[in-house]
Amino acid sequence: MIIGTKLPPEHTDVTYFNLGRSAFAYLVGFVARPKKVYLPTFTCWSLVSTMVRRFPKIEMAFYTVRKDLTPEYPVGIEKDELLVFIHYFGQENRSVLPPSSGCILEDVSHALASKIAFRGDYVFGSLRKMLKVGDGGFIQAYHNPIYEPSSKLDTWLRYEAADWRDMREAENMIDRKWEMADISSQSLAVALTSNLDLVRLKRQRNERLLTESLHVGRPLLAYRDHEGPLLHNRVFDSKEERDSLRAFLAGKGVFTSIHWPTHERVKESRANIDDTLWIADHILCFPVSQYYGANDMEYVATCVEEWHRRG
Repeated sequence: MIIGTKLPPEHTDVTYFNLGRSAFAYLVGFVARPKKVYLPTFTCWSLVSTMVRRFPKIEMAFYTVRKDLTPEYPVGIEKDELLVFIHYFGQENRSVLPPSSGCILEDVSHALASKIAFRGDYVFGSLRKMLKVGDGGFIQAYHNPIYEPSSKLDTWLRYEAADWRDMREAENMIDRKWEMADISSQSLAVALTSNLDLVRLKRQRNERLLTESLHVGRPLLAYRDHEGPLLHNRVFDSKEERDSLRAFLAGKGVFTSIHWPTHERVKESRANIDDTLWIADHILCFPVSQYYGANDMEYVATCVEEWHRRG
């Protein structure tokens, strides 16, 4: 036995990165090293763009996601293949996974506050979807990555932001160029001190208020007690109706989003994307962040009702 003052450092069962896409890139490029990657047709652009920019030689395929967000997985995942599945908007994805001799990645970016049993070979996500942090991604396991040099100007700009124009430019900076770097100290401090049980309860309350108060369109999802909603999603009969309401709300200071416009690579694929295109044209996503209260949700409902009365 050796007793001394210099001891190996301890580590945890989480590895942090600057972005969720960095965590994804690390798993693809340094852990799984697949020859083919399956992504859902209904997916965030960041996953597709990461594959296009970082791994142009890896074959990319897409599996269909239906209007109710249920996936149609490939019949099986072979060796040297990788599949990514997503817990959409915080609702637990309970679909039976295909048999696999390859690798399955579980994207929990939307389900950070949801209590779900992990089923993927590796679990990763972004912290920025649900927490007010400048940066942050993670893998739910210990790894020891060699991070790439980065000035992290997008993170710096978020913490220096004077208004939403700065925040938008920070997002544009990521779209133009990003490195696989570590998380910032400020973001890590927020993440480690966040009470995700309280986050879940507040988001459930806000989502429930909008579900009960909005009388246009129809809710896309119904959440269970163990799930923490990322957004309140409604679908409308037409794109024109959806876009009209979105423009009206923006004029009232209520900013909604569309998850997600369909990436060109998805459109070029051989997958059935009819339902994915339909979702992109009919969905409207309302914020239900834990940083908002009942009065904020009441204001949103009042604005929607005003738009409805005007026809």
